[in-house]
Amino acid sequence: MKRTILSIMIVSVLLFVSACGNGSGSGSLFKDGIEDYIGSTYQLFDTVTSTANSDDYAQVYIAENQDISTVASDIQNHEKPSEMSEERDGKQIFIYDNQFVTLTESQDNSSDTMIEVAGEEFVQKNYRPSFFEGYLLASLLGNMFGNNWGSNRSQACKVNPSSCYGGYNAAGTFAGKNSVPSIRGSSVRGGGTGSGK
Repeated sequence: MKRTILSIMIVSVLLFVSACGNGSGSGSLFKDGIEDYIGSTYQLFDTVTSTANSDDYAQVYIAENQDISTVASDIQNHEKPSEMSEERDGKQIFIYDNQFVTLTESQDNSSDTMIEVAGEEFVQKNYRPSFFEGYLLASLLGNMFGNNWGSNRSQACKVNPSSCYGGYNAAGTFAGKNSVPSIRGSSVRGGGTGSGK
């Protein structure tokens, strides 16, 4: 009886230690959340500040010499999104619990992929609805942000275009886009939430 209990305890400890030692690997008991995974896998490139809350940021990472389909497979292998769009016109969108992950082809180098990670609040209060047209159903966004979100944001964008975000590559005159990139050229790897603040 004592041997059985001891054997169970040893096996339990070994399983726990192996799970802790392999936090981001497949089959691990303790996986990083998608934001942490992206932050530890790809280089932080820039940040974009919310126009509604200066403490809220979207993080932009770069996957050098990797196309969208390669990055999309890697991210999905780590954690399957609850919703995802098809890849179209150099863009693909994933939705996780409270995170939107957008993959776009880099404008500077077509062999690189930009990975933008934005929290639900950032998306709700900054994005223009047209960013999602053809990628995500309006009803899905309505369920997340309220049925009138699309029409309310469209109206707000007409009144104040600089408060509406069209994604990193097409930020244009968006007020929250850093005029001098806050991270670009940094040798810092990853960074996670709050980097560049």
